Amino acid sequence: MSFSKEVKKEILNNGFKSEKSSLAFLCGLASSSAEYKIQDDNVCDFYFSTDLSFLFETINNLISSRYISDAVTMDENFKIGQTQYYKIEIKKDIAKQLLLDTKILIENNGKLITSENFDYNIIENEDGLKGFTSGVFLGCGTSSIRIDENGRTTTGYHIEFSSKNYSLLHEISNIMAQFDILAKLTKRKNLYVLYVKDAEEVSNVLALMGASDAVLKLQNEIVTRQVRNKVNRQNNCYVSNYSKTLNASFNQLEAIKVLDENVGLYNLPEDIQEVALLRLANTEESLEELLKLTKHPMTKSALNHRFQKILKLAKKIKGNK
Repeated sequence: MSFSKEVKKEILNNGFKSEKSSLAFLCGLASSSAEYKIQDDNVCDFYFSTDLSFLFETINNLISSRYISDAVTMDENFKIGQTQYYKIEIKKDIAKQLLLDTKILIENNGKLITSENFDYNIIENEDGLKGFTSGVFLGCGTSSIRIDENGRTTTGYHIEFSSKNYSLLHEISNIMAQFDILAKLTKRKNLYVLYVKDAEEVSNVLALMGASDAVLKLQNEIVTRQVRNKVNRQNNCYVSNYSKTLNASFNQLEAIKVLDENVGLYNLPEDIQEVALLRLANTEESLEELLKLTKHPMTKSALNHRFQKILKLAKKIKGNK
């Protein structure tokens, strides 16, 4: 199961603690994903199309507790690849009442029309905010975060809501802003997209919807990734330094070979002779390691200075040939 589906399942498993949050959830879900027609002041063919089979139980329970039982049905709708989509349908009389209760529709002179104003009574408290945001996420939200079998993310941190309804996403953006979550709203082809990419802010969106298990899983991954990146940087630094050490050692050994063949190591000044023999005996050691092996205490700068003398002498000899 994808991380996105896990979040949605957790939200539904947590349930909605109050009538206010239940209605707010249904409002968010219907606003973001319900399909229906209005004919002769009636709501017809009201349904949700979803790949979440477990969504049926939540909708059925909420409709049953608020209105009547047996008003919700689910059938297999269509299949894309290996993904099965379902059609969750609500009877027309109950669908009409739901849309009126959530102020998605209003009656004007005995006719049903789409409301131009959002009903802020639905989100007047934290329960309402959580329920509404959760409903919109279940309806049109997704996350591209993929966590593999080892618990590691294989993508960046990303969560988004996409809809043709600009006002709906603008409202979600305002809700997030109340919790200091900065979401960006843009247009992608014929859809508006509200998205958050920062890892901490993605966690905050999940927390807003009450998906605490998903927050912990994501936070653990953030820490793991930070540690892994630090280790990788240290390893890269080690490899780079080791490569530099080998290159320096190779150049020094080549220079020492030139001096030995043309002058003889034992004819060199004692200070130069000492480090030349030390390098021959320790071909891959860094300057720091060689310092521990010198007969007489010296600084790293002094040791490096002696090797520079060896390199200059060898270069001079090769230049005179």
